[in-house]
Amino acid sequence: MEEVIRKIHAVIKDYRNHDDIYITPEHIATWANQFGDHNEFVLNEILEILPKVYISRNKAKEYIKQHIDAYINLYKYTNVSTFLSDTEFLNMQLPHKSQPAILILLEEVLNEAYDESYLRYITYPKINYIYFDDILASGSTVGNHILTWLHQQDTHGRANHEKISNNEIKLSISLFCKHTWGFSFQKYRIINKFGDKTERKINWYWNYEIQNHAKFNNQQLNIAKPVKGDNITINTYFASLTATKYDDYAFREVNTPINEHFFTNKENRIKFENILVERGIEIIGMIKGEVKPNIRPLGLINPSYKILGLGTHFFTWRNIPNNSPLVYWWEVPGHDWIPLFSVANRG
Repeated sequence: MEEVIRKIHAVIKDYRNHDDIYITPEHIATWANQFGDHNEFVLNEILEILPKVYISRNKAKEYIKQHIDAYINLYKYTNVSTFLSDTEFLNMQLPHKSQPAILILLEEVLNEAYDESYLRYITYPKINYIYFDDILASGSTVGNHILTWLHQQDTHGRANHEKISNNEIKLSISLFCKHTWGFSFQKYRIINKFGDKTERKINWYWNYEIQNHAKFNNQQLNIAKPVKGDNITINTYFASLTATKYDDYAFREVNTPINEHFFTNKENRIKFENILVERGIEIIGMIKGEVKPNIRPLGLINPSYKILGLGTHFFTWRNIPNNSPLVYWWEVPGHDWIPLFSVANRG
């Protein structure tokens, strides 16, 4: 088990180092031991998953460079300086959120790879607009910001969505990760507000895709989403949910995904997912007083959805999405649970 812990630590050791937080092998062992006799099993599954979904600070910079190179090619620029002079990187999120942190890395990447700076060109007139974020899960943050920006008007009273439709400006949305379910919601929102013509002209770029749309064929289901079995604890909890929407999305079909590439094998996937849900239910049971309806074992979700959570497995060097299973990030004084990742700005 010590070797497995050492390998896990090697993957996630830079988590929140900028906040003077340093995950140790001892901490990983303490977290795993909360699963009792399943501790070694949980660690083995985590080791299988983390290298695919943990984005270190250096990996994030690699991703950002891929985005910049892709846009230079897409927009047919012959050099990065001209591209930067024509481009605004939107900064719409609060200071403690992911977007400002990504823009800091963007500046580092431009300095190191091109001896350039996007800040040098802020006052130049723009025709390209790029919105960076780390993850689109449900997509509400990205979607709300994009709808707001598309509504915005210039000094002549012309809205951004009109100028996109007329090919006067370009909008690109750059993500490290996107969920297919949340992505389809946000594309629909844009079409519903501004029409198909505008939506088709918005460019999306991402590095990693979480395929979790229950109505799409051959989804990888690289999330935690249990099958409907005879687990009394899980079935009783699910039946107690008063939400009514998307209950047919709550469980995956027994023979999906067709090929298992995310967990160690199909059988271990079933066992691991059940452990995540059971422990998540236990954590929710520690809450004193009313339980907010958006809190689910596999992560926070729209309270009207009758599902167990999104089960997101995608982590970055600076924070863990609240759509991830509670066992990874739940940290409340007085609760008998130590998270693997201590989160920031969760409240």
